[in-house]
Amino acid sequence: MFACCSPRPTPQSGSSVSVCAVDGARAKDFPNGACGTGAFVAQHDNAMLQIEARDGSGHPLANSQIHLRIHGANSSTTTVTTGSGGQAEFTYAGANLGTDTVTVAPASGVNVSKAHTAVIHWIPSGTTIHPIIWVHGIHEDATDFAHELNGTADADQAGDASEQTFSGLIGALTTTYSSSAMEAFCYVDDIAWTNTPSGCPLSETTHECTGVSDCISQGPVDDNAVQLSQVISSLSQAFGNRQVTLIAYSMGGAVVRTLMAGCRNSTLSDQTSCQTAAALVDNVFLLNAAQEGSWLLAAKHGLDPATLSGDGIPALASSPFTAVLPMIENFLFAKLKDHLGLDLNAQAEIDLTPQSQNIREHNQILPLGTAEFYSFYGDIRLGIQTNYLIYKTPPQTLLPLGDLIMLAQSDPATATPLWGGAALCDGCPTLGAGQTYHDSGRYHAWSLTDSITVQMNGLVPLLSVPDAASGLQAVINSPVQHLNISQPASQDPGSSVQVHDITGLAGSGTTDMSYESDLIIGKGDGLE
Repeated sequence: MFACCSPRPTPQSGSSVSVCAVDGARAKDFPNGACGTGAFVAQHDNAMLQIEARDGSGHPLANSQIHLRIHGANSSTTTVTTGSGGQAEFTYAGANLGTDTVTVAPASGVNVSKAHTAVIHWIPSGTTIHPIIWVHGIHEDATDFAHELNGTADADQAGDASEQTFSGLIGALTTTYSSSAMEAFCYVDDIAWTNTPSGCPLSETTHECTGVSDCISQGPVDDNAVQLSQVISSLSQAFGNRQVTLIAYSMGGAVVRTLMAGCRNSTLSDQTSCQTAAALVDNVFLLNAAQEGSWLLAAKHGLDPATLSGDGIPALASSPFTAVLPMIENFLFAKLKDHLGLDLNAQAEIDLTPQSQNIREHNQILPLGTAEFYSFYGDIRLGIQTNYLIYKTPPQTLLPLGDLIMLAQSDPATATPLWGGAALCDGCPTLGAGQTYHDSGRYHAWSLTDSITVQMNGLVPLLSVPDAASGLQAVINSPVQHLNISQPASQDPGSSVQVHDITGLAGSGTTDMSYESDLIIGKGDGLE
């Protein structure tokens, strides 16, 4: 009893040491949030690192020596000393192309319970011309992309969720390639800005998108595909008839897929315009793209989510999800609808509902031209674990929720599944257990898998479980969730979202999505 009750010093956990890399481009808009898991830096330029050290109680380790070790293309070691706040900075130039991983640790040998690393991708610097068009998602603003492409600060970023979307990849490509040949596609109902040769209605200095009414980006997919065809042809012609790369997210994927099918719902002249443009495209990058439609829109247009079925989705008779699917669907829609700005009566939402006329038309044929397709899609796997007193029943079946907006199923380019999907890998073999990449001919696809278990208390009815909501919050926070996947935490070097490298240039078998995309384009241009 005395042994249990006598006061004694509380053992302290080890210190924590972290290092992050400053993204110079992001610092223009978010100076206090520009230091992350990594950065793209031009060869021979300087990478800036920030180090922070704290003891087991969370107090700054002031005036402490920290060993900093660089592994990789520019290996070296050094020691830095923290200031009164336990922080230090270190800057170094990378003489060699490739990847560095930076680690830090106290020089005193103090036990470290938490340590973070930073990744620097050293890439070629230049002004090579490769026309690239960024096709954003629903209810986003082309201006956000324009600022990143032009390297200018944006005055409205504070309340703009789409600000700095794909900042890592944009920063990488504008380092190596001339931004003069890059366009942020302007939707037919996005009057936010203009830039030759896109031909959007108003200049940014005259008008900037400030709300839903003046920057809806929810117009018809077919009309946007026709407008995209005109931008492709103009951009290609402006730069000596070079091939054009398309990078599309969310609704942008549906616009691109419609274009690459020849805009079959449009007039004959517009179909000709789309067919001509499709032949000018060399690469198509799709990220959580909506070419097969969104299952949430299907549910909200009257289909019962309890009937959800498709590739890899447990059949109702044996599914542990039958009772909770309505709750899951309602929770997800409530969480995401306001962020997406969904208007079920808008033409875009009608077009993005699975098996819409637009989807049936553009998925009747294989994509035109000879473009290579690179598809990255979120694949959240939800498991239910039941707790009863001290016993736990682990999940026996996983429910694939895709990226929460699109499912991860139906690889064939001509598929029109009842519940939609984001996958596109025509003729690709089925992914086996543990596999996340497959390809066939000009189709390449990465499944961004994230398995999450929801704790369900076995003593209360399934539909009134607080634990379920907290578990589903973890789903909302997944780095491959539709709204998270384009943000720096998922896109930056060193991100937890890693993909199989198909270029052989990453220095390891896996790398982050942005670097993989950059390497694919650079290898095609002979720059890597």
